[in-house]
Amino acid sequence: MRRAIYAQLRYQSSLRCLAVLAFLLSATSIYAQETSGSPTPTPPPAPVAQVEDDPTKPIAFSIRNEHRFLKNDAWANTTIFRFDQLTLRNLGNKGGAKGLILRFDIPFNTLHSGNTTKAGLGDLYAQALYIPKVSRKFALAVGSGVVLPTATNDVLGRGKLIFSPTVIPVWYFANRKRFALVRIQNFVSVAGKSDKPDINYFIAAPAIVHPLGKGWWTVGDTELKWDWKSKLGSGITGVQIGRMLRGKYGMWIKPEVPWGPGRVSEFNLKFTVFKVR
Repeated sequence: MRRAIYAQLRYQSSLRCLAVLAFLLSATSIYAQETSGSPTPTPPPAPVAQVEDDPTKPIAFSIRNEHRFLKNDAWANTTIFRFDQLTLRNLGNKGGAKGLILRFDIPFNTLHSGNTTKAGLGDLYAQALYIPKVSRKFALAVGSGVVLPTATNDVLGRGKLIFSPTVIPVWYFANRKRFALVRIQNFVSVAGKSDKPDINYFIAAPAIVHPLGKGWWTVGDTELKWDWKSKLGSGITGVQIGRMLRGKYGMWIKPEVPWGPGRVSEFNLKFTVFKVR
């Protein structure tokens, strides 16, 4: 019995780590200019005896800034207040508890073009991912996001209600110290302002996370995008460097280079401070 209890606790600890990683590696909301997701690695799970049992305690809160240098000397800036939460429940699957991970983003956008600068609330984003598959070397998250047309100005959002079905397979290596994943999504609009263009594009974003030691990590990723409307492809390649600071707090910085005929910006710079459980 004792061995079974400890095995279940180790399973839940592993699931917590998976859920945080998978969810923080999932997409952010659609902002005025582009969509992108960035990984936020977290500390390893607590030892078995210290695993917390509260299924509703927030996993993380982060404040993220994204600055995008657009074409023709224009620029866009987004500050995102992000809330993440994990629920562990036995949802009727064999093998015990699985995970449900939730995200909510509140973006504030600024867009400068020519002699005009607009600033205000962007489109709110919510997402739910379910973890149906967990093993020592592989995990899978499935779910969907939704973009709400809440922007206070037409240039600060898409003006559409958008859904984004999501699949994220994760492969673990080196005793789960390193991992690779692919975020697969399709964003499609289903309602909204008639004078705004419909949205329909596909994202595949592979990423590799590698620890550097002493609380440092690096992430390399490329986001590949295909727009079903314009028939144009593009990519965004970036390298993230991050560090855990004190206890539950961390930060990362990430330069990105967009490329391809469908790209919107010329260079992106992202910075995040966050807190994890």
